[in-house]
Amino acid sequence: MSTNKNRLLLGSVLTALALYMPFSYAQADLAMEQPIQVPSPTDLEVNAGECWVYGQIKPRAVEKTVAVTVKDSHTTIEVTPAEIKRGYKRVVTREGTVTYRLQPATYKRVSEQVLVRPETTRFVKVPAVYEQRQKRVVIEEARTVIEQCNSFGGTAAFCAKEVPAKEEWVNVQVLVQPEQSKVEVVPAKYETVTKWVIDQPARVVEVSLAPKLEDVPVDEVVKPASANPRQVPAQTRQMQMKSYQGKPKMVMRQAVCNGDLNATLIMTLQDKLNRNGYNPGPVDGMLGEKTINALQAFQGESGLAVGAITFESLDALGVRHN
Repeated sequence: MSTNKNRLLLGSVLTALALYMPFSYAQADLAMEQPIQVPSPTDLEVNAGECWVYGQIKPRAVEKTVAVTVKDSHTTIEVTPAEIKRGYKRVVTREGTVTYRLQPATYKRVSEQVLVRPETTRFVKVPAVYEQRQKRVVIEEARTVIEQCNSFGGTAAFCAKEVPAKEEWVNVQVLVQPEQSKVEVVPAKYETVTKWVIDQPARVVEVSLAPKLEDVPVDEVVKPASANPRQVPAQTRQMQMKSYQGKPKMVMRQAVCNGDLNATLIMTLQDKLNRNGYNPGPVDGMLGEKTINALQAFQGESGLAVGAITFESLDALGVRHN
């Protein structure tokens, strides 16, 4: 258990240094102009049993809301359509005339018997009739075999032996009546069909059509259309902007030694991170990836050295340590 914790602590230190030392290009250019001052171990008083690590203090992120113009002001033209008054005018849409109409024929229904299938004959097969009987069958004939045997005086000899035949009763089908055929007569089939026959033929009828009048809608301009310019103000959007205060620098801080790292301390650290709004994962006393990421986020946003479980981070979170 202690070995796993030591590995997790060492991994968190190396991961933090690898992730946070290569900061942005703009910060890197600024750092090249003004080199980061790293205190040497001779500037620190180190006692026996203490552990010290290098960490990075990151610039503090500051967010503010700014108004961004997303559309400039412009002049638009309001067009007022013309006012139209609707009226009606009666016009002849179809003149009167004389036309002819076709009077269609009328039909009546009659019924008739129609032969749909004539009388036919067909052959029907009568299957053969069999009777089941038992029959004795010799499956192995009787035979004589010669076997080795003993003769008088114990001398080896050969003796002939009769083996009886083997028989078996078998169920057999005996033909009693052979297959036959017979002739059947299929009667004719009729259907009643209903059909329509002409009762009165078609004829032409003269029809007089009167003229057709309709009221047609007409429009009258009451007020002509007009166009008036109007100034439209600019459109703005509130956006969150992030800036950074300070410069990145490397410092040396006292950290929790591998031997002092235990499940109780980690669980207290996880609980404090959770209370401060950082998600370290389950409070299980295991220094996992979520706990390391939450601690690094707290250190970066609090202006503390990022890189390990330092005493200043524990003090800022209110975690007691020896």
